[in-house]
Amino acid sequence: MKSYVYRIRFIVSVIAVTVLPIIVTGIVLLKAAEQALLQEKEKKLLAITQQLDFALSQDFENVLREQGMQNASRKQQIKALNRGLEQLTDKIAEAHPGIGVGYYARRLDAIVTYGPSKEMGQHVGMPIAPDHPGRQVMNQRSADVVVGPQVRGDIMNAMHPIERGGEVIGYAWANELMQSIDIQLAGMRQGIYSIVGIGCVIAAVASGLMVHRVEIILLEIKEGLRRLSHDLSFRMKPAAGEPGEIFEAINKMAADLQASRSHTETIIHSMESGVIALDHSGRITAWNEAATRITGVSLEQAIDKEYTDVFRGEEEILKALSEALSEGRTTRDAEWSPRGGGIRLYVKIGTFIWKSPMEQVLGAIIVMDDRTEWKRMESSLAQAKRLAVIGELAASIAHEVRNPLTSIKAFAQIIEDELPAGHDSREYTGIIVDEVERLNRFTDELLLFSRPNEEHHVPARVGEVLDQTLLLIERSAVSRGVVLHKVYRDSPASVLASPELLKQVFLNILINALQAMKDGGRLLVQTEAVDGQVCIRITNEGPPIAEEHLQTVFEPFFTTKKSGTGLGLAISQRIVQAYGGHISARNVDMGVQLTVVLPAKEEEEA
Repeated sequence: MKSYVYRIRFIVSVIAVTVLPIIVTGIVLLKAAEQALLQEKEKKLLAITQQLDFALSQDFENVLREQGMQNASRKQQIKALNRGLEQLTDKIAEAHPGIGVGYYARRLDAIVTYGPSKEMGQHVGMPIAPDHPGRQVMNQRSADVVVGPQVRGDIMNAMHPIERGGEVIGYAWANELMQSIDIQLAGMRQGIYSIVGIGCVIAAVASGLMVHRVEIILLEIKEGLRRLSHDLSFRMKPAAGEPGEIFEAINKMAADLQASRSHTETIIHSMESGVIALDHSGRITAWNEAATRITGVSLEQAIDKEYTDVFRGEEEILKALSEALSEGRTTRDAEWSPRGGGIRLYVKIGTFIWKSPMEQVLGAIIVMDDRTEWKRMESSLAQAKRLAVIGELAASIAHEVRNPLTSIKAFAQIIEDELPAGHDSREYTGIIVDEVERLNRFTDELLLFSRPNEEHHVPARVGEVLDQTLLLIERSAVSRGVVLHKVYRDSPASVLASPELLKQVFLNILINALQAMKDGGRLLVQTEAVDGQVCIRITNEGPPIAEEHLQTVFEPFFTTKKSGTGLGLAISQRIVQAYGGHISARNVDMGVQLTVVLPAKEEEEA
């Protein structure tokens, strides 16, 4: 809306600048033309009065003398003068159509002739008013032109004093009705108005076309600069004239910027760390590929957006950037875990103040390092250390317990053999033997946990081992209403491991999955070879595992079951780690997924 109002104001301003001078010029020209016409009329009327004065070669008394009317009455003398001068004034009036001419005799205080006589004869013999301008003309002995109501009506009246023998005997006049002058002025005005109107229309159209052209050029420049702000490889189309020079200058500037920034951008986009730059207002101006990989937000979604919109809900990021922009405080080695997504990431973040060479604060920069793999390796190493210590302790306990158990079992069997058949005590000796057997199995598990790699590494086909393991749980799965679904990709992939121990690993994971699916469902087993590793994913539709238990499920003796040793997954992890792999657990949309990763056998791939 603001842009639209500005555009209207610009157009109005341009039109006003071009049209107003024409209108002002027209008004000035009209005033000058009116003044010139009036002056021309005044000069013409004054010239006619001079002609009347010149035509009267004698004075009024000579005219009366020629007619023998020197001693006649005033009225008769007026008539005599009219007879003597009427032909003269009619002739002059005829030469100037629309002009009234005549003489005034001062002694008689009367108009003695008024031509054309046919139209103005009725005014002969009339005196002029006491305040008539003619009296001032005679008194001051100077010609004058007066506009206003007089004997004839509203007229322009030119009066010239008539002097004979050093005495003013009257005056001659020539006048024209203002009505006829107004008609001429109206015609002149109409012509000037037409010219000014046509000029204004032409100027307005030309201005509009010019403004439209300028607007198109400005829009092209605006759009070009907008696109250049995102893509410096964009170039504006060549054009003729001055716009072409502007476009060429912008293209050259863009080429220079692209050349100066390409090296830096290449370095930034090649970095493994995510780099994000913000201006002083919090608008994102730079976003590299690593930032996209870490945050899951593309360059198009982030660039030119406010950081509060892009990182909405991410309190760690918002706090670090807010402190950098508003308080100038930087952050070092803060941890952040992005929300959403199937894989939990651990990211180290640091902020820096972005300054110009003149030490002017331009904004802030945030650097992100994906520490997920490092975190996993750190966790795996810590877990391996704990398992090693627990394994040594378990081996010691197993050896110390096994010998007494063997003796207890032997003595219990001896006592049972000595008791007669049907003796009540034989029931107790049987319980003793069964419990000793259960303890022996537990010690076997402890020994397996402490030394999972006693068997030699041999090539084992993962698909075949999984098939054999699935056969063992098939009947249990059917009884629980669980459907087994297999998706083997790169099924010939092999690993160097003990098939029996791998079977133990898969069996522990599958049994836990079945026990979690109390209401039945689908149990999905997938295999895939990726980057020299074999990934086995076992996904069940059971309830999710609490986030805080996802790592501890592989700890020895950790279990959520009422009857369980908590060694199954711990033993599985120890076996897989012994072959250079690892097991991880996570919650997915389907349920819970455990992933076994083992190094692939290179000879088999070749």
